[in-house]
Amino acid sequence: MVTIQSKIVLLVACIGEVAWLLLAQTLGSTILLIPCLACFLVLVAWTAIQGMTLPVLMFFLPFSTLLKIRPGMISFYTVALLIAYLIYAVKGIKNISIKHLVPGLALLAMALVVKTLYGESIDNSFILFFFTLLLIPFFKRELGEKYDFYDLTMGFALGIVLAAITARFLIGFPAIRQYIRTHEYSGLVRYSGYYGDPNFYSAHITAALGGVLILMINTIKKFRIVLLMILAVLLVYCGALSVSKSFWLIAAAVVLFWLIAFMLQKGKITAKITILLTVCVGIVFLLSSTVFYDQFAMFMARLSQDQNLSDFTTHRTELWDQYITALINDPKLLFFGRGLSSVLVNDRGSHNTLIQGVYQFGLLGSGILTAWFVFYIRTLLKDTVVRQKDLTQIAVLLIGALGPWVGLDVLRFDEFFLIPMYVCVGVMFLSQQDEEQSEMIKVEEMNEI
Repeated sequence: MVTIQSKIVLLVACIGEVAWLLLAQTLGSTILLIPCLACFLVLVAWTAIQGMTLPVLMFFLPFSTLLKIRPGMISFYTVALLIAYLIYAVKGIKNISIKHLVPGLALLAMALVVKTLYGESIDNSFILFFFTLLLIPFFKRELGEKYDFYDLTMGFALGIVLAAITARFLIGFPAIRQYIRTHEYSGLVRYSGYYGDPNFYSAHITAALGGVLILMINTIKKFRIVLLMILAVLLVYCGALSVSKSFWLIAAAVVLFWLIAFMLQKGKITAKITILLTVCVGIVFLLSSTVFYDQFAMFMARLSQDQNLSDFTTHRTELWDQYITALINDPKLLFFGRGLSSVLVNDRGSHNTLIQGVYQFGLLGSGILTAWFVFYIRTLLKDTVVRQKDLTQIAVLLIGALGPWVGLDVLRFDEFFLIPMYVCVGVMFLSQQDEEQSEMIKVEEMNEI
């Protein structure tokens, strides 16, 4: 394991880099910005060589839209990902299973044929998607080696909180305001950090919240528990800023499954009741506090405007129906898709990752992508034993991380690959907890003998 001091140095370096980035973008200074972006690439490359780049990538994910020389240009976050992929491919080609290459190359070949038939050109997002598809499993080299799930979650959550809060304060500066979007209508004000879309922004938050809650169940150090509780409150506040129905729906489901997982944990009943009462009192206090009240009131006002299921889903059901109808009416599209193109039905996204996958790759390509995903997860979770008693906690992670995908198109975003990796680190953490508990039980039995 890396020493605690090394982890702190890395965290301080990330925070310092973010402070530099925010200063450069707020002042609109290219002289400050270019060396800042160069240092970011160096930081990612160095951590990739050291085998601990995922915490850095997760920390900077909420700031990815800021890592540009100007709006409309490619994000240096994307460039950093490419560098990390290449480094891990070179380091891990001999030690990591390459079975994922077979479905990956097959999907690439099919997509190229479909693009040729439709007469469409290959764009940067197409290249990046398949570059990632073929190389990201090599990240297995670093998982669980020099950092744990606690380090990863703390970095991810801290990045989210810093992005959300700084965006609120810096929105008044013209240079950086072009990266900060607020959605104002019907008396509502929806914030989304630097990410532009409130629902994508809140999807990060529910993923991190699921990780924080899982750590609370499996942490015995009081200082860490208090720190995690504070972080959970901050994440809920940041999510409330989005006034997103999907955030509250996913967050409620995450908390419900967390409560079930918590009650199933072995421990004293008195302690469980105390913690549950503390959580209930905390929720009541938060909802009644001035900080949360305004945001929750806007959410309730937005909810009260819904008259049917279409309104509740912000007309997503209509988009889903349009995409399903387009697929049914075109057998070629249904079986082979659009070849990962930017062409959409009625110029609107499907707002559903599963539907978008079928639309872009067809049933045949979706089957191949599913096979790739199976190999990807098996590579990441190699030698990891998933026990039945951990399924409820795994559900907390999956709902928080993948639940928002029901209402979002993440197929062509970095989250499509990074968030499942984050979940896998969480599953590895739970497996390690089981092993440690088994060892403790064996030691106790030996002492009794």
